[in-house]
Amino acid sequence: MSAPLPTVDGAVFVEVLTDEELSVVARPGPMPVTPFLDELDEAQRETARRTAYRSLLARGVLDPPTPEAVARAAAVRDGSVELPVRDDVRSLVALREGAEMVVAVARSAAAWQDFWYAHVVKDVVLLEQVSSDGLHRFALLEAEELARAVLGATVRPDAGAAPTGAPVPVPAPTEDPTPPDEVLERLGAAFLRTDVVVRRVGDTDPPALTIFSGPGGCWLVEAAVAPRLAEPLDVETARARLSETLAGVRAELEVLRG
Repeated sequence: MSAPLPTVDGAVFVEVLTDEELSVVARPGPMPVTPFLDELDEAQRETARRTAYRSLLARGVLDPPTPEAVARAAAVRDGSVELPVRDDVRSLVALREGAEMVVAVARSAAAWQDFWYAHVVKDVVLLEQVSSDGLHRFALLEAEELARAVLGATVRPDAGAAPTGAPVPVPAPTEDPTPPDEVLERLGAAFLRTDVVVRRVGDTDPPALTIFSGPGGCWLVEAAVAPRLAEPLDVETARARLSETLAGVRAELEVLRG
């Protein structure tokens, strides 16, 4: 089960594609996730991709390969055939593969989990929400609205007032930022966990943080801070910290562009 894509003023819906459909029209990469395909064995995966290909043809997203494309594929013998792809889908695949910066968010609540990505290419953002059953919903947004879109996806809009007290040590292993039970109890049952990573091309140590937000306020855990602490914050401070992280990576991109 998945939450709806956060409403962002000015975002323009493009398309919904499945894991297997994307595997036909786009090259594989480290992001985004493909939760449906990942659960299949190789034989099942191939069957799913063949079915997806037929569905894409039927919907007009793909056209059958031209005789020239088939001849080129036969000459190369690498098993690939160039397929004519509908313009809007070809554009979103190009944006997705050419992103200079990607904000990746894994969102978890009691009743659902999904994955949310903002692919940034200069002045355009391709928003992508991936449900736990492998549906990818795409929308386009102007890059100046990036921070607002990311904040809408990562912090509950009804998060409570700022909690009081000092930061709480996180006893979990390094790769798991889950805070102790006392923090989870203060958050309340209806809390949202968002694991955020901000990637840019060529980075080796991307900023990563986890935000827990709910009726009991917000806690933030930063991956690069040792010892690991769950820091109590009010909603506005949590949003400001995330905005600073995004601004820092975008500033790095501007420097790299010269």
